[in-house]
Amino acid sequence: MYNLAKLVSMVSRRTFRAEGHVFAVTPERIAIAEGVRAAVAMAPMLVAALLLARPEIALGAVAAFWNCLCDPQGETTARLKAMGMFTVLGAIVMPLSAYAASWGYIASLATLFVLVFLCGLTRSYSASLGPMPTQAGLIASLAVVIGIALARPLAGALELGGYFLLGSAWTILFCVFLCPIPFRQSGNLMLSTIFGRLEIMAGFLQALDSLPGTDVAGWDVFDTVHRRGVRMSIERGRALVALDTCNGSRLGAYIDTAGRIFSALIAFGHSRRLSRVALDAGSRDLLQGLQQVLEALGNHALLDRPLPDAVVEQANALLRQSAGHEEAEARSVTFAASAIVRLAEGGAVPDAGSKEPPAAAARSSYAIDPVVWRHALRVATATVVAFAMGTWLNVTLAYWGALAAIIVTQPISANAWLRVLERASGSLVGGLIAAILLATLPGPGAMLLAILPLAAAAIAARLVSYGLFVVFLCPMFMLVSDFIHPTGGLIAARFINEVIGAIVGVAASFVLWPDRGSDVLNAAISAAISANMRFVSATLRLDGGSAAKLDHLQRDAGLASTRLEAARERMLLEGRWRSASLEHLRDVIVALRSVCGAAAVLEVLREGDPDAFNRQRADGYDEMTAQVLQALASRTRWQLPKALPDEGAEGDLGQAIRNFVSAFNAYVSNG
Repeated sequence: MYNLAKLVSMVSRRTFRAEGHVFAVTPERIAIAEGVRAAVAMAPMLVAALLLARPEIALGAVAAFWNCLCDPQGETTARLKAMGMFTVLGAIVMPLSAYAASWGYIASLATLFVLVFLCGLTRSYSASLGPMPTQAGLIASLAVVIGIALARPLAGALELGGYFLLGSAWTILFCVFLCPIPFRQSGNLMLSTIFGRLEIMAGFLQALDSLPGTDVAGWDVFDTVHRRGVRMSIERGRALVALDTCNGSRLGAYIDTAGRIFSALIAFGHSRRLSRVALDAGSRDLLQGLQQVLEALGNHALLDRPLPDAVVEQANALLRQSAGHEEAEARSVTFAASAIVRLAEGGAVPDAGSKEPPAAAARSSYAIDPVVWRHALRVATATVVAFAMGTWLNVTLAYWGALAAIIVTQPISANAWLRVLERASGSLVGGLIAAILLATLPGPGAMLLAILPLAAAAIAARLVSYGLFVVFLCPMFMLVSDFIHPTGGLIAARFINEVIGAIVGVAASFVLWPDRGSDVLNAAISAAISANMRFVSATLRLDGGSAAKLDHLQRDAGLASTRLEAARERMLLEGRWRSASLEHLRDVIVALRSVCGAAAVLEVLREGDPDAFNRQRADGYDEMTAQVLQALASRTRWQLPKALPDEGAEGDLGQAIRNFVSAFNAYVSNG
């Protein structure tokens, strides 16, 4: 475990810049045990198909693989609900579509449209027919396409449904009850990634300080790339805490500690960015010491044993070294080291964001949201068009194009481009692997032996990178198809169908009820401004005992800024890279990060309760936020009504607010 954690930490340090981009890679989410379990779940159906010389039994193995993809992990109830929903949906739609397809081509197209549309109602972002699983509906729509491709009379269709039901039900029994997998390894890898990225962040701070106040581009990278990378890894950790019923409490304490260290590094960086004096030797030693502590934390499997004594001693040494120093840098390191010491003592500061909010009461109506049914219609239309194009062009295995269209079609048009690029890169490599295997495998038995490790690798990589997932999924799916229904020219068929599916999916995303990019972007800007300014106002108002609430608000501010960055990059991917407004929007994002950093300094350096002056400033910033949001809606400039204080940390915040207003006005003037 130690070596694996160290390897994942090393890889994550080199991939954190990809966070939020097209080819994002999250190595800490590799699931080796889950992959092996999926292969074992698939094996009985594949072996039965081979021994009985009934290739169609392999559909049960496909159902087993799909149900492993539906498995949300976490509590048994949630897993049974998601996997059971997929089992029921698949066992209904596959035989129904296979039987309808036997009635002819027109019946096939009509059935394909209706069933994919109905499955689409269950895979929306919000529940439309009560609480329903997203992944189950998506994969059930794939089962519809498979059924259309395997036209059968009623008896044959029911037989296919039986194989599907058997494989899927067996997977539930095996994965949920017979072979549950603890989250300890996932938690250890997650912590290795988070502390490794914090260590990189601290090291980047040291490199930047060689020329204080002059490396503007470098500080922008710190405020965007590094803060985004750490924030997103911390939030993935929080999501894992919510799922892990065994190690969640201890893992949550580590995540909360990482969040406090993150705040300290933001405060340290903000102070140094505004300085015109090189970092003194004492503060540099403190930062190097903190970096060494973070490196040690990243290299240990922290959930397997108590916090290493050497790490605790290093943290205590930092506290002794920083004692009596009033500089912002020293106090930031004290803030971080204290969080580590409290963790070792079992008194880590609880974070409001560590726990999932209670589920909403069953107030969800059964009315279908327009966003839901529009996307369901969009996907159903794209599926039918792709299948019709493939059959009209007489393409081998035309249903592959329909499968690709389902996956490529997205509610937000720019996301379709992301999915096409990921699928294209993954399919290229996966197609080469498939070509080699198809040319060299001597028979069905060897093919079966190749399918299982490919399936294991696909499940293990599904959360690491979608492109990497496709690398293994592509040859696995091609081998299964050849196992069930041997056909020549699979490589060419895969390429042509992928092109058809990509073209249709992208066209559907852009043509059929496309979301207006400007509305999506304005919503993201408004959310980012509101979240960051809420954190500013709360920092000015709250006393030192409200650390949990401040952590939660800072988390929301960081996530909102990250979402705004992602929205901007999606628009760039649409071809708007020459847009002057998007260049100015980047300055707005950097300015908001700086505002958040200035507020973090106030939090880290807080002494005593807030005075009336700070409460008055908080009220003023609340009023300012409302006015800025109104100016954004009307695309008009906004001016600060009066000068802001310019003393100490308060002056840093005031200057950050001025910079934000300047960047905001430049953006709305060029919109």
